[in-house]
Amino acid sequence: MLMSRFGFGIEAKTRAELVAYGYDNWWQRQLSFGLGSYAGWAGRPDVLAQGPLLKLSSKDVRAWLKANGNEYGWDLMDQLTTVTMGLQAWSPAQVYESVVDFFANHLNVANHNEAVWTTRHLFDRDVIRKYALGSFTDMLLASAKAPAMLQILNLAQSTKSAVNENYGRELLELHTVGIGHYTESDVQNSAKILTGRTLDADFNYVYNSTRHWVGPITVMGFSHPNSTAAGGEAAGDAYLRYLASHPATANHLAQKLCVRFVSDTPSAALVAEVAKAYLANGTRIIPMLNTIVRSSEFWASRGAKVRRPFENVLATIRTLGVQPGDLTKSMPILHWMAVTVGQVPLDWSAPNGYPDVAGAWRSSGSLVNLWAYHRGLAQSWWSDAFGSLDLNTFYGAHPPATSGEAVIALCGRLTGSRLPASHLQALQTFLGEPASTPMAKSSLRWYLGDLISLILDSPQHTLR
Repeated sequence: MLMSRFGFGIEAKTRAELVAYGYDNWWQRQLSFGLGSYAGWAGRPDVLAQGPLLKLSSKDVRAWLKANGNEYGWDLMDQLTTVTMGLQAWSPAQVYESVVDFFANHLNVANHNEAVWTTRHLFDRDVIRKYALGSFTDMLLASAKAPAMLQILNLAQSTKSAVNENYGRELLELHTVGIGHYTESDVQNSAKILTGRTLDADFNYVYNSTRHWVGPITVMGFSHPNSTAAGGEAAGDAYLRYLASHPATANHLAQKLCVRFVSDTPSAALVAEVAKAYLANGTRIIPMLNTIVRSSEFWASRGAKVRRPFENVLATIRTLGVQPGDLTKSMPILHWMAVTVGQVPLDWSAPNGYPDVAGAWRSSGSLVNLWAYHRGLAQSWWSDAFGSLDLNTFYGAHPPATSGEAVIALCGRLTGSRLPASHLQALQTFLGEPASTPMAKSSLRWYLGDLISLILDSPQHTLR
């Protein structure tokens, strides 16, 4: 369950690592990956190579687009999607990628948006990936100077004479304390103290003191004289630090982390413990994660989280051991799958990020598409892009003697659990034979790929 919750699926190799290292050592090793050699986009160099524009500044991206005949093209955002999907599918640093995904949704900036066509990659690199396993205070400060955030929530256009409240409101409602902890006056003052943060002609962050609103500011329990335009940026940073360290922010983040990694309805006691760890450790993120994985509630929550649709695709890829093969062919297929199941990474258009509870993802259309992709991936429909699988290796080191033993072995290998007796019987009914059938006479000689697809269609595979 540790691998399933803090990752996008369980490879056979990852299972072996867990056995070899033990739970605690595996966890610490994963954290070290995200703090070291696999930080940023470094989890798969071949995947990163599919996003050459990610290495460029905003100015150079625009120059490249113009030189290639489409100054306002979305090539950069397409490449960010590609690299994000590839790292979720194949990076060894799965804990890091899962936490990156969480904070990309928490501080959501929709990737495919005309406002961020040359800057969205910088938000991913310099805000989310840089601080995903660091301090939330540092992440929040960085986000309030990130060109993409300033563009999409209109802070770059806000001035002392025309204060735009969009960012100031979302900062309180979504990024920090949450609804119910502030008034409309707080929203207005939140927006005022952050004026002056804008962009230059090349979409780089600058603080322009002539645009800053000057005067005493009070937001909730925070007060600042805000007496000079020159000191406006420092006043705004002090305000952001206050919000990051606020108990309501601790509770808001803890609630969302527990919903993501434990259950749709985590206990108030666990949320309080996670919030306590956040405040006791200077808003650092890892102590919150440690509190979650060391809680009895986490380990008792098997079956309490459902994978979002594209996570199901990723889990299928990782569970089957599907490799990227020719990335120029496999990544467009992966993107097409994400589009058809309704969850392209980084593409939720509203500022609140993708929902993370089961009720938000009940869609018969997505389910039918997922069933098709289970079959396609298991049966190597796209062998020119992903390569082919030897399905007989899924039985494990000890070949089963009977059809029933084979079904149980496959269920364990693919779902990490034994299916209920009624489900096992349904699979035997599909094969048209009793569980005692010797392998030499079993229909599995012809229908192994179909059976594996059916197991992936089971409720067990839909669970994180």
